[in-house]
Parts: sequence; C-alpha cells; structure tokens
Amino acid sequence: MDYRVILGIIGGLGLFIYGMHLLSDSLKKLSLTLLKTMLEKLTSDRIRSVLVGLGVTAIIQSSSATSVILIGFLNAGIIQLAAALSIMIGANVGTTVTAQLIAFKFTAAAPLFVFAGAIIFFFARKNKHKNKGLALLGFGLLFMGLALMSSAVKPLAGNEAVKNSFTSFGSQPFLGILAGLTVTAILQSSSTTVGMIIAFALAGLLDLSSSIYLLFGTNIGTCVTAIIASFGGNLSSKRLALGNTLFNVGGTILGVLMVPLYLSYVPLFSESIARQVANSHTIFNVINTILIVPLIPVFVKILEKMIPGKDYKKQEIRYLDHNLLSTPHLALSAVIKELTVMLSICEEMLEKAETCAFSYNHKLKNEITFDEESVDEMQKNITNYLVEITKNELTDRQRRLVPAILHSVNDIERVGDYCENIVTLAQRTFEENLSFSGAAKEELERLFSKTKTVLKHTIKAVKYDDHKSAHITLTIEKESDELISQYKLNHILRLEAGTCVSESGLVFSDILTDIERINGHLCNITKGILHIGKR
Repeated sequence: MDYRVILGIIGGLGLFIYGMHLLSDSLKKLSLTLLKTMLEKLTSDRIRSVLVGLGVTAIIQSSSATSVILIGFLNAGIIQLAAALSIMIGANVGTTVTAQLIAFKFTAAAPLFVFAGAIIFFFARKNKHKNKGLALLGFGLLFMGLALMSSAVKPLAGNEAVKNSFTSFGSQPFLGILAGLTVTAILQSSSTTVGMIIAFALAGLLDLSSSIYLLFGTNIGTCVTAIIASFGGNLSSKRLALGNTLFNVGGTILGVLMVPLYLSYVPLFSESIARQVANSHTIFNVINTILIVPLIPVFVKILEKMIPGKDYKKQEIRYLDHNLLSTPHLALSAVIKELTVMLSICEEMLEKAETCAFSYNHKLKNEITFDEESVDEMQKNITNYLVEITKNELTDRQRRLVPAILHSVNDIERVGDYCENIVTLAQRTFEENLSFSGAAKEELERLFSKTKTVLKHTIKAVKYDDHKSAHITLTIEKESDELISQYKLNHILRLEAGTCVSESGLVFSDILTDIERINGHLCNITKGILHIGKR
C-alpha cells in the first residue's frame, strides 16, 4: 500500500477525531447546566425520558458523555434505573444525528467553518463565545478529516483485492460486526467509526451490506464507555451498563435478521451511499427503541435479577412523627432517639474512616459520602422539628433542652464532616502512592481506638442520659489531647530523622487534627448532658 494512502488515512482520521472532540466538548460546555437540569427533571415517564436522552445526545453529539452523566446521577441517587435506562436508549437514537450531519457532506464549506471558528475563538472575550468558535472549528475539521480520508482511500477502490477485503464484511456478518465493535471500543466513539464507514463507502470500498454490519458493531462497541464508567459505581450504574449492552446486542441480532429489508428499502429513500449508511444507522436504533420502550419495567426487573443486591443509600429520619408535636415531651424523646441514630451513623463512618486510613477502599469512600449526606439531611430535619416544638407551650427544662439539642445536632454533623475528611485524606495517600511509617500507623491505631470508645460512650450518654459515660468521654478526650500533642512532636522527630517523608507527614498531621476535632465535638455533646459550660 502506498505510504501516501496510509498518511492520508491517519491524518484524515486524526483531523476527524479532533474535530469531533472539539465539537462535542464545546457543545457540552455551552449546554451542560441545561442538560443536567433536563436529565434531572424531565424523566417522569418512559417516553419523555427517551426524548430527553435523544435531545441531550443530539445537542452534545456524544452518547458516551450522556452515559457518563447518567452513571454519575445514578451513583448520586438523583434518578432511578428505569428513567436512566430510558434516557440511555434515547441517547442511542440521538447519536445517529451525527451520522445524518456527516451525510450532508459539507466538505466544500469545511474551510469556511474552520476559518469562522478560528476567528471567533481568537477575538471573542467571553468563554461562551469562544466555545461557539471551537464548535464551528471542530465542525469544519470533522469534514476536512472526512474529505482527507475519502480522497486518501479512493485509489484503493481500483484494487480488487483491497476492495474485496472490505466488501467481505457483507458476506461475513460476524466479521463485520466484530470489526465495527473493535474499532469503536478502541476509539471510544461510535460517531468516529460511523464517519470512517461513510468515508470508505464514499470512496467505493464499502457497499451498503458491508456498511450495515459494521454499523451494528459500532452500536455494541459504544457500550464499552458505560461499562468502564460503571466500575466502582453502585449496583444501579452496573445494571445500566449491562442493560445498554443487552439492548444493543439484542438489537443487533434482530438487525441481522432484517438486513434483507434494509437492502431492499433503504436505497429507495436516497441514491447517496453516505445517506443510506446514515439512514440505516438511524432506522436500526429507532426500531430497537420502539420495541424496548414498552418492556422497560420488565427489563429493569431482569437486570435486578442478573445483578442482585441493594445499593447503599442515604438513611432516612425514623422517629420524627409530626403527630407528636402536640406533646412536647414525647416529641423531644423522639428527637433524642434520632440523635442516637445520627451518632450510630457517625460510628459507622469512623470505622470506615479508620479502614481507609490504613487501606484505602473506594467502595467505602462512596458509602461514607452517602452517610455524610444522611447526617446532613437529619440535621436539617431535626432542626426544623425542634423549631416546630418551640411553637408549643414548654416547661423551663424543655426550653433549656431545645438549644442544647440544637448544639448537639450541629456537633454530630461536624463529626460526620471530619470522618469524611479523613477518607478524603486517605484517598490522597492512595492516589499519590504515599505511606505512613510503622510508628505513625501505631499512633493512629491508638487514637482511632480511643475515639471509637469516646463515641460509644457518647451514644450511651445521649440515649440513657448516662452521666457516668459522659464523664468517661471527658477523661478519654484529655488523654487523647495529650497523645496528639506527643504524636505531633514524634512526627517532627521522624521528619528530622528521615523516617517519614513530608507529603505523607502532612496527611498524618491533618488526620491527627481531624481526630482531635471529632473528640472535641463529641465531648461538647456530653458536656451538655453534664450541664457543663453554656449548655
């Protein structure tokens, strides 16, 4: 093969990929806030969800980006699996818009788009206008790359051996599907693969039959992005990735059976091979969508059986019954019970924080994020509930108890924050490949042990108004403060001796500070029980 052909294909593909990246990235930046709002709110039924997925993907020109956003929303618990699956199915249709645009063959006008985009980018002052320029630039580069690829491979159309190797995809469906799948999985973009198919078809290397099987493969290959994005996510995100894959594999099996119909009817709508390829891509996804949408509830149940289990979720308020507000002593008892639930969540968070400090675990990191959100939500609900309680006639003791509880709720929320901080620090040690010295690990283990004891006695003190447990927390906090002061000095000595590096030392010091503050907030709660200080 002439080296000029290879250079032309490589150069054209490079321009096409870069143009696609610029176009998609700039459109995403221009519309991301709107798109997230659409994805969050316009998902009340299946049809609307499909249309949202179609619209979002048509705007940002990337089903991969849509799948990543959806998996993020699923992990955050913002949307349910059924809605996410409907949006993802719509995204498969939306991504065909790219092929339709390519089929318009704006090749002759491509330099004008490049020029206009470059001028707007360099002279625009606002980022919004710069992104518009980049979108035009990317659009022009995309078609210039397509033109370069087409012209580069055109001479190969006269070589019967090369032409037969490409058209063999039509007679060997599995080979064509595998080729489309592999290229898409490598490039992480079905739109790029479809662009290549159209370029080769325009050059006469691919007929409609071969192109269709390659298209089927691209639809399966694009599932790889969602699969990768679901790693480390919750069960719903894994179910979405599996559902998207099964949808496209099932659609491909059906599509293979319908190929004779494609070959008979698609050419009737256009003589252009580029338009025929684009239309085949659209028809494939539209038919699959129409068939699956009514079955989404059943599909979701199948996915839940294939990937069993429940996702780790935020914990909800348990005891704050509004029917109790008319009897303040019962309402306040309910609040005390809710405080013990908050403290129990913090107890779990502290255990997870300790585990991550010594051996980082991304699953625990995700769980502690939910735990922290649970504690925050409980803080808001308890605060609002206490405000409602104060609207009733209270005894002197009850009036003193309400502000004390408010302070305690805020202290518990801060304990949750510091537990999350420790896990964030642990993630930093993992990502930067840092480690603690043996002595530092022993010191942290001792402090975590004492803090867990403080937390256990705090729960007991709150739950049973146990003054003995409250006194124990103050004693242990005093011991912990002395140890922390000693350990900070030990840390400086280790730095001087070279047995500890400064980067991991900074993390160690920050964890000591977080533990110290956790103990301080817990003891603020028990001081309230002992009526020490302002409480």
